[in-house]
Amino acid sequence: MTDLRKFKSQRDIQAGLIACLQAKRFNEITVNDICEQALVGRSTFYHHYPDKYALLEAMVAQQATKFDQLLDQRVAGLAEDAPLLMLYQQLRVDAATITCLLQVHEKDGDLSNRYLHSLARHAQTLVSKMGLLIPEDFAVTLYATTALTAISWALQHGEPEAISHFMNQLMKMVLNKQD
Repeated sequence: MTDLRKFKSQRDIQAGLIACLQAKRFNEITVNDICEQALVGRSTFYHHYPDKYALLEAMVAQQATKFDQLLDQRVAGLAEDAPLLMLYQQLRVDAATITCLLQVHEKDGDLSNRYLHSLARHAQTLVSKMGLLIPEDFAVTLYATTALTAISWALQHGEPEAISHFMNQLMKMVLNKQD
């Protein structure tokens, strides 16, 4: 039963931070603000996290791990819209959390950098197998930053089908993979 209470408290505290991030920038948020949003006492907060930075780091790590797992499940290749569309749909479950965390750029709590790193790592496996006319590191960086923009936009605005199709067509063109 203790684990259930711990889970609920952590869930509420994390939801409290997201609610705060929808109204304020991270550096403007206090532990009191988070506790008020989460409807928990400061002692409960400090029982789970030493400070707001540790909370942020835990949430970023959690979302980055999920993202890596989703990327690992994707079918390698840029030929089809389905893998990218599936990624968007699976991320949509946590869209509010992800979009808020992508706006925070703290040293050890930067989801945007973690996503870029993951996207670049996965792109490297695809790009290294192609005989490109451009430097591989440029192609990897271009893919990662463009994919992050597409993911962020689709989570905020919708239309994942159109974004998936556009991204695949764009990458085919950039990587000289035209049908």
